[in-house]
Amino acid sequence: MHPILVELHGFGLTRAIPSYGVLIVCGVTVGIVIAVGRARSYRLDRFDVLAVGLLGFGGGMVGSTGLYLVIHARELWNHPSLLVAPGHVFYGGLAGGALACFLYCRAYQISLGAAADVAAPGLALGHAIGRLGCLMAGCCYGRVVSASFPLAITLDGAPRHPVQLYEAAGLVVIALALLALSRRLRPRPGALFVAYLAGYALLRLATEHFRGDNFERGFLFSGGPSTSQALALVTLALSAFFLTRLPHQKGAS
Repeated sequence: MHPILVELHGFGLTRAIPSYGVLIVCGVTVGIVIAVGRARSYRLDRFDVLAVGLLGFGGGMVGSTGLYLVIHARELWNHPSLLVAPGHVFYGGLAGGALACFLYCRAYQISLGAAADVAAPGLALGHAIGRLGCLMAGCCYGRVVSASFPLAITLDGAPRHPVQLYEAAGLVVIALALLALSRRLRPRPGALFVAYLAGYALLRLATEHFRGDNFERGFLFSGGPSTSQALALVTLALSAFFLTRLPHQKGAS
């Protein structure tokens, strides 16, 4: 755990640069660069892809913070000082980013399916880099395990599952699979993004089993699934539905 990457000193001031924030910016940058590089193969203007990426990031930050505030409303009401540095929930960020991208594509008459597909691999890889930020910050941590467990890492003085690394590795696999699928096959517009959603939902359901911070992330009801588990199940159902509704590809892309 290394939450502060570096401290800058100057003019009598000290500014701590958080590792989590730096890796989030790195992840977003990598994701956008990959998407812009793929733009022409989907007959999209690179500026539009760049704009969609930046707007998606902005909408994602709003959505991820918003869902966190909803999940932790009672705790924040009792301890308003926590509002100074609220957390983030990925599925809220996904929804907020998707809405921002939808509005841009609708306003400029851009194919939403093509924009989503061009972004999918970079989104997965950028998310993987962001999970490394979680590891550095010590958040999204895993359950306590035996010290003899070969993959155990020490957080808060206890050996734990490196669940952040589990998810990062899974996201890299998803990104590579999406790139291979887009090059070897010609899926229907939007299918690549839906495949990303389904793949990540399955990954999230698997990694949630190893999470040790359930009490921090909310439950829909006592003893039930966490908010993210429930949203992953909903995402799987919606992915299956949308795959049956997507229009067929017309011509080469």
